[in-house]
Amino acid sequence: MNRKDFFRKGLAKAFSVVEEGVNEVADTWKSVVEEDKKETAKTSVKESAPKKSELKVPKPKTTKSKFKGFRNLQFPPGADATGKRFFSKCTACADCIYACPYSVLFPVPDDKTGKHFPHMDVNLNACMLCKDYPCISACETGALIPYKEDQLPKFGKAKGFFQHCINSRTGEKTCETCAITCPIPNVVQFKGNKPSFSKDCVGCGLCVSSCPTFPKAIQVQ
Repeated sequence: MNRKDFFRKGLAKAFSVVEEGVNEVADTWKSVVEEDKKETAKTSVKESAPKKSELKVPKPKTTKSKFKGFRNLQFPPGADATGKRFFSKCTACADCIYACPYSVLFPVPDDKTGKHFPHMDVNLNACMLCKDYPCISACETGALIPYKEDQLPKFGKAKGFFQHCINSRTGEKTCETCAITCPIPNVVQFKGNKPSFSKDCVGCGLCVSSCPTFPKAIQVQ
């Protein structure tokens, strides 16, 4: 072996040893980097995951089973006080509703029968106590019976809330609107500046409609 070949083989062997060492170092470093990535990922997952105490569980929504509107309804004129005959005879034809010249009556759904029976709320729209009662005349089923002469319907009784009355603020009998609009004599009487309502009140709601205050100082109950 000449000198040139000797050095060539020696260098080749040296380079192979170095290459093996470099590859071994590279593999080792690669494995270290991969392990470091895994540890970092685990740590970030732990930090980002909320604790049990921090978890907010949404509360279930609760819904009311029944509609609780129309809390102060009255039967139409000519209906019996209990409504037993009225419901047994009424076919929900709405003839009385269409016959009312003041649009006092309106249909109210009934869950049991699925029909819409006529009612009214005199605190929202007063009954005008028509002399001929066109709502009764329009009824052909006997659900609404005509009144005798000089007989009046009974829807309830007016109750005063003097804290809302104008007179309670002025200290005088400044307003007498309820007494002026009442269709029945001597139902509204004043004790000083405070109005009161006698047992002859039929609860037509005319005093409620005419009351100028808000909230209203009168309500039919």
